[in-house]
Amino acid sequence: MRPIRSLYLWCAPVVLSAALGCGKDGPSDPGGGDDVAPTADFSSACSGLQCDFTDLSTDDGQVTKFAWQFGDGNGSSTRNPTHAFAGGGEFSVELTVTDDKDLQGSRTKTVTVTLPATGAPTADFSVTCSSLDCTFEDLSTDADGTVVAWAWEFGDGATSADASPGHSYDIAERTIFPVTLTVTDNDGKASSKTVEITVSPAATLKCEDAPGTGQFVSCDLVLDQDSHVTVNLESRSCQAHGNTFEMTAPVPETLFTDGCYTPNTGPFALNNGAVFAAGTHLKAQVISGALNQSLAPALHVSGSFPQWTLTFDDGVAGAGEPDFNDLVITVTADPVE
Repeated sequence: MRPIRSLYLWCAPVVLSAALGCGKDGPSDPGGGDDVAPTADFSSACSGLQCDFTDLSTDDGQVTKFAWQFGDGNGSSTRNPTHAFAGGGEFSVELTVTDDKDLQGSRTKTVTVTLPATGAPTADFSVTCSSLDCTFEDLSTDADGTVVAWAWEFGDGATSADASPGHSYDIAERTIFPVTLTVTDNDGKASSKTVEITVSPAATLKCEDAPGTGQFVSCDLVLDQDSHVTVNLESRSCQAHGNTFEMTAPVPETLFTDGCYTPNTGPFALNNGAVFAAGTHLKAQVISGALNQSLAPALHVSGSFPQWTLTFDDGVAGAGEPDFNDLVITVTADPVE
């Protein structure tokens, strides 16, 4: 991982509307507290008889072992396995995970696979999301004809017959949705593909509500004096495309749209360098583009006027997560004398 500049600010008191301090990042912070069993979870993507499984498990330490049972007598110890079923049907797929303290957790889901008819098209699609807004692109093929009809089910009751539709979800917390595309060709033959995606609202500013508690609540950044304000992307250590940083108040402004990869790291002068009056409340959010979140994305605040450090975690599953170094952003006020 890249070194994080200004990391020393993470444990500095934050002076906003309350005294704030340094504590646990969240449920996966290995420091302090009793050991708890891992929470097993996973998503799947199935086309025909083949399914790809993605581990989304979380733990207060580190998950070290994975034991999959696919419901057909086969299993795997790979973290993110691919499995081809011998025939169609419903299968109870179980994932059992073991952490570094030998504690275990399990999760079982029903996975449906369908044997496509001979000569049927191959259903396929890609998906990109920006927070709650998703775009689906049809990638289906038909070896002996053409695809003539598309039937989308977005997992929330909504449907579409467009080839490559967009869809907006209406949720208040991280949710896994099974998205299914069924395509039909000019011979009337059909096939389907189902992919589970994770969707979350934008991560807004959160400050620790009391020193050492690890409990974070909504907050603003308050200017103590008339000031110019600049924003800088100090470092990034993430892989998800589409992580977008936006100021939402006092002036809505998008500063970057692909934080893990964008070469433009700032500094960005808010509102073209205009002076903001003392007492102005600054608000911001990060829209996640990650589709394999095990936790909801979060944006934590440290520091005090005239500089704050914002540390973002995109919620993607992995050892030591959440680590709050996916994006490290500074917001700096330059007081006007």
